[in-house]
Amino acid sequence: MFQSFRNQKRWLMLLAMILIIPAFVFIGINGYSRLNPDANAIAKVDGKGIQPEEFDGQKREFIERERNRQGGQIDTSLFDTAEANSAILQQIASRRALLAQMSHHYMQVSDADAINVIKNADAFKKDGQFSPELYENYLAARGKSDQQFVQELRRDLVMDMLTNSVAQTVFVPKKSAAILNDILREERTVRTISFDPASYMSQVKITDEEMQKYYDSHKDQFHAPEMLNIEFVVMSPQTIKVTAQPSEDELKAYYEQNKARFGVPESRRASHILISPDSAEKDATKADAKAKAEEIYKEAKADPSKFAELARTNSSDVGSAQNGGDLDYFGKDQMVPEFEKAVFEAKKGDILPPVKTEFGYHIIHVTDVIPAAVKSFAEVRPELVTLWQNQQRQQLFAENADNFTNMVYEQSDSLEPVVEKFGLKIHKLNDLTANGLPPSSEDAAYITKRVVEDLFAPDSLQEKRNTQAVEVAANTLVSARVVQHSPAHLKTFAEVKEEIKSELEHQKASELAKKAGEEKLAQLRAKKDLEGFGHTQVVSRVNPQSQSETLVQAELSVPAKVLPAFTGVQVPDGSYVISYVESSKMPKNDDSQAGQIHQSALHAQSMAEEQAYYDALKRLYKFEILKKEFDYQPQRAMN
Repeated sequence: MFQSFRNQKRWLMLLAMILIIPAFVFIGINGYSRLNPDANAIAKVDGKGIQPEEFDGQKREFIERERNRQGGQIDTSLFDTAEANSAILQQIASRRALLAQMSHHYMQVSDADAINVIKNADAFKKDGQFSPELYENYLAARGKSDQQFVQELRRDLVMDMLTNSVAQTVFVPKKSAAILNDILREERTVRTISFDPASYMSQVKITDEEMQKYYDSHKDQFHAPEMLNIEFVVMSPQTIKVTAQPSEDELKAYYEQNKARFGVPESRRASHILISPDSAEKDATKADAKAKAEEIYKEAKADPSKFAELARTNSSDVGSAQNGGDLDYFGKDQMVPEFEKAVFEAKKGDILPPVKTEFGYHIIHVTDVIPAAVKSFAEVRPELVTLWQNQQRQQLFAENADNFTNMVYEQSDSLEPVVEKFGLKIHKLNDLTANGLPPSSEDAAYITKRVVEDLFAPDSLQEKRNTQAVEVAANTLVSARVVQHSPAHLKTFAEVKEEIKSELEHQKASELAKKAGEEKLAQLRAKKDLEGFGHTQVVSRVNPQSQSETLVQAELSVPAKVLPAFTGVQVPDGSYVISYVESSKMPKNDDSQAGQIHQSALHAQSMAEEQAYYDALKRLYKFEILKKEFDYQPQRAMN
């Protein structure tokens, strides 16, 4: 309704990217599998093995956390690498070391303390009071008993206390934060010219020997995860076909019983003139705004035909002012309470004295009233037919859900029996991994974590049996089966040859682009020539425009005293960029910005201290990697 503007602080987001050092420990409430060391252990902490089952479970949880953190969009293939596996193992080891510290030093909190935390948790409150029903639903959804959850919470509270005790020792001097503030805010005026690898592709030739050498030295890049081709069926009210039609008497009876459902609530149309105080802090300004609103009201009341022009000239609500103050039709609960109350108590044609809201003072003209009404039977008849058929579907689903569940289990060698009996459709899906599907996939709602786990179970993999019927949503059952199983394997050279060729071509073209750029840079430093350079931009570390972090860092690294000057750098996409840095400027200091940077620096330093603490604990409790494929060491780029 009312336009408002808020300054978006992009620099704060970018500051977080620069400063925050990710912690490698996830402290949650999920239990871990029993820790029984055996020959199959991946690693050991405090003499106890980390089993493959625990690793797989933690990896799935990690991917879910990342999926939620990124708002549902995630490429799960990024986690099927040696680097990702090593990072996840380090997270498990960090947690294990923390648990060992607790055990060796007998650290714990009481049941009473944990129960107190539960009873005061907002997640378990309804109307401000602890709700046993919400708590029981939470436990049921996670398959936990009250006793088990309390014990896990006791453990996690101690873990939180340990890590918080480390984080709270951090101190960042304000002078250091001020220096950081200046570093982040400094601006450079620049112009650039780029040497793109694509321009040099025609000069690149790759031999089979080079491709084979790359394959042999980078095999960790070409591991394909275990994958399944599957088929599945969905049983829900929506999949049940209903062709029967209700009688007129049934429809009329339903209409009479549910008339309220087909009601159209009262709506009103109004125009307004908003007079906003320049500063909510000044009583005098408020009084001025009120006085001005009173004057405009008297003028509009005296001649209602002037209302639109008065709105265009005086209203602070720019969006409606250009339409003469018109807000179009609206119902209840769409406007702020004071505004709504005034409009719905008025009559059509009324011009109301100034109404005060959080936005200022409103002179309101009620221009139309549409009374509440009930749609006729004829108007809603198609909707009534749909509602009747939906009821039939719900009833048939309830009657047949158990039959579906039993059939996929009893006739587990095929999904065809339930397809024929219930008129279902077989869906097919290829290349499913143990990490499941990204939320953006059209099948993500059906192939849930539970379905994936069942598909990778021995009965499904080895015997190709149907999975049990899994309720993936309310009144939605899914059963799936494996059509083809592809174990994890190293892709052959033939499979990845073209991929390697493309990578090597890009590398060599990037080298040529860099060489050409460096030669041009030497010429420019000898003789200034800005032909071919782009338009002028003002960049900083917190406002890089469209430039890469690498380029901005190079531009800001040139000493201010030597400007103007040329600098060059190869950016992540392989291009070589020459920048003409014209000048440097330090914007006016912002105390609130400096305060936020100080808080971010404190947070970053506390995260670093926590990580150092975890690393020390892993050394203390002798963290040892037993399987070399999890001991990832970054490889140097191929020359």
